[in-house]
Amino acid sequence: MSYISVDEKYEELVVINKSKFITTLVPIISQEDAQQKYKEISKKYSDATHNCYAYISNSLATEQRFSDDGEPQGTAGMPMLEVLKKKNVYMTLAVVTRYFGGIKLGASGLVSAYSSCVAQAIDNANKVEYKDSDRLSIEVDYSIYKVIEEMIINQNAQIESREYDSKVLLKIVSPSDITNNIVSNVIEMSLGKAIITKLGHGYNKFKI
Repeated sequence: MSYISVDEKYEELVVINKSKFITTLVPIISQEDAQQKYKEISKKYSDATHNCYAYISNSLATEQRFSDDGEPQGTAGMPMLEVLKKKNVYMTLAVVTRYFGGIKLGASGLVSAYSSCVAQAIDNANKVEYKDSDRLSIEVDYSIYKVIEEMIINQNAQIESREYDSKVLLKIVSPSDITNNIVSNVIEMSLGKAIITKLGHGYNKFKI
């Protein structure tokens, strides 16, 4: 299982029928964090007509919140949330700030505006993927550590650190679905001499 989040705060401005829509995407770690960051964004744009939001604040997508912030019910927060769910974007707060431009969009127009703003911002933001993964340490001889490193990288795992002593100690993060394959390759390439230790399990960040 995996999910996507933004790597850092991202803002994007779109003008639709003279209304300005500013989409802010922010990585979050909890519901409390989401609410705090929403307050900060709302304060920044306190003169706006609306500051609507949606977020999914856990890795299982069971914690979901949204708000229309004064827009007609169902025209802003829920469409924004549906975009997050469709694009598998969790642990992320989406806020769409609207400065009304004088032209009413109607219910369908609002749904389209808020959902398209979030979708476009997600497409343009720098993103990372969090994968169910294992952290391992691999101790190998100097003579083969480079080829083992290359194999690990080619398997789309990540090398966290290298320690050089009598042997080379590699600490890596491997998506769980390929961990067994990496371990088998290391054992084969080292002729069974590598020392492999599992350090932990959880969600870890991988570049997209």
